[in-house]
Amino acid sequence: MSGGEFRRGVVSRSRKLLGMATRVAGHEVAQRVSERVARSAERLGADTVLRRVKQAQIIADHLSELKGAAMKAGQFLSIDASDLLPPEAAEVLRSLQSDAEPVPFETVRQVLAEDLGAASLERLEGLAETPAAAASIGQVHTASVAGRKVAVKVQYPGVAESIPSDLAVLRKVAASFLVASGRRIPLDAIFEELETILTLEADYRHEAESMAAYRKLLVSDGRYRVPEPHLDLSSERVLVMSWLDGVPLGRWIAGSPPLADRQRVAEALLDLYCSEFFDWGLVQTDPNPGNFLITPKGEVGILDFGATMAFEPSFRAEYVELLRCVGDDDDDALLQASIEFGILDARESEEARTRFIEMMRAAAQPFSPEVQPFRFRDPDYQRKAREVVFAFMQAIRFTPPPRRLIFLHRKLGGLFNILKSLDVTLDLEQYWGRMVGSPPPEGWGRAAG
Repeated sequence: MSGGEFRRGVVSRSRKLLGMATRVAGHEVAQRVSERVARSAERLGADTVLRRVKQAQIIADHLSELKGAAMKAGQFLSIDASDLLPPEAAEVLRSLQSDAEPVPFETVRQVLAEDLGAASLERLEGLAETPAAAASIGQVHTASVAGRKVAVKVQYPGVAESIPSDLAVLRKVAASFLVASGRRIPLDAIFEELETILTLEADYRHEAESMAAYRKLLVSDGRYRVPEPHLDLSSERVLVMSWLDGVPLGRWIAGSPPLADRQRVAEALLDLYCSEFFDWGLVQTDPNPGNFLITPKGEVGILDFGATMAFEPSFRAEYVELLRCVGDDDDDALLQASIEFGILDARESEEARTRFIEMMRAAAQPFSPEVQPFRFRDPDYQRKAREVVFAFMQAIRFTPPPRRLIFLHRKLGGLFNILKSLDVTLDLEQYWGRMVGSPPPEGWGRAAG
């Protein structure tokens, strides 16, 4: 199968979902615009409503051009921008991400031959034709190199080239929903950051180098295992790495391991994040539990480094200062710091500012001394957190998701969900101290309780 044939195959597999997207988008936009008509003193005319609906339908029709890279973007929009999108639209995008089917082995062999050459390809002994795993932009096969088992990650043809056009279509879709909701949230920075991370994920040389960097950083910590990349057998579309035996984290959790083991894994994951951002400035930002496994020795194996991003020291210092403001009782200082840091638009209303303060305090409440040890599956906290985030998202009109924090907070949200799945109770005061250099103040969390 050629690259062009594969791309047409991806489109074909997605057409049913995309047709549903058209119908859902048209219905949802019609409902939201109609509701705004009912509330508006100016009363939009019926022709305006119909025009917006038709525009949304046309834009959704263009989704039929989506390819593998856009599935990654779709998952991001459905999870990280879900509060900006109608729930049905977010569900469509989640379905797109999960609709990843393996490509024929002939296509895989063609990519390997083009990128590695015949001599290097011969070094991959016993290359399995059936993939061990398939995702949105590539799939993994097993083989051996010099008698040692390896994982051979092969990218689907055309993925990297399709990123700009895929994102252009998705940007139009997101913009149409924002118009219907009456918001003026700029999307340029979001999609520029999204293009940056997708371009990184589509460059397997970057992933191989990030993997090597993590191995070096974690070499003395026996709690973790990182595959060894074969740099001489890797390219922009091919990544060969040592094979790690183990159970995927999600399946390991589903097996109801003992509490002590769950606590140990939870602490290892929290320690890893603190090291990544606050010590190294190098963060693997994809929170998918499938990126982790538990080895037979109980180590945490880290598998995927495509979404690894670097954060410069100055940015991390500003972030730490913002965290310190969250712990103080000075709402004005927190608002000013947040506006300067770019996570709140100065044009927002007083209501939006109040909701923002509530959201920030709720986000940090798990570190408050009053709630230690903190249970990640606490239903009251989860309810409160959902309520304050929803209230803030409903109140804002100008504030986009903060560009430099989009994927960092994606990692944090995913980590929280993993810890919730582990059903652990941990004392988090030490982690706050590690992040900001001082313990959280007494009485903290007053607005979030």
